[in-house]
Amino acid sequence: MLGRLIALLATGEAAGLKQRVKSAAIAYGIIAVATFLALAFLLLAAYLAAATRWGAIAAALWFGTGFLVLAAIAFAIYRLIANAQRRARRRQRVDTGLVAGASAITLLPTVLGKKTGRIGLLLVLAGIAGFAAYREVTRSTGKGSRATE
Repeated sequence: MLGRLIALLATGEAAGLKQRVKSAAIAYGIIAVATFLALAFLLLAAYLAAATRWGAIAAALWFGTGFLVLAAIAFAIYRLIANAQRRARRRQRVDTGLVAGASAITLLPTVLGKKTGRIGLLLVLAGIAGFAAYREVTRSTGKGSRATE
């Protein structure tokens, strides 16, 4: 997409693109307003039909209760999705840590097998110590990846 935008800029068609985007935004805005008004009038018609059949107070109570139930269902669905995404992020972090650990262990004989094995060992130990210090700092301050959950 970025390549296409650069190509449009290079050929001088950016003004046409800007005009098309502007007209599409205006059209979608008009469509959104018209749809909102149509839904509002349909809801008003349903309320008036219920009010003439059961009375205004009963209709208002039923419509209010219905919208509260709808809001509760939407909130419950949102919480289920948010919890599933949180579990997926946690599982991905664990998987990433396992892959990093396996890669480090796999490369350890290669690093230690060279003539500079002691330097490699020191680098590995320094990396482990740095990671432990990082985990301790993020755990004690509450910052880092845990703060985004």
